[in-house]
Amino acid sequence: MKAIILRELFWLLLSFVLSLILAFVFLELLHLTSADRSLKEIEQVFSVQFYLIGCGVSFFSIYMIRVLVAAIKMFAKYLINR
Repeated sequence: MKAIILRELFWLLLSFVLSLILAFVFLELLHLTSADRSLKEIEQVFSVQFYLIGCGVSFFSIYMIRVLVAAIKMFAKYLINR
């Protein structure tokens, strides 16, 4: 039981760190970053909101892919043992 909890905590932490990195990629791919150093306050808030949305989408996507891979492994194991 302890191993399962540790594995899930590891994946939670890894997903969070990867989502932070992928949020920057998300903003860069959509060209939502500004090269101008002097942004207005509303532009700064807008950038932070997009970053948080990118983090959330990335976290959700990473975790869903992890669940999907686990389901495929379980299904394959079921077919092999059948």
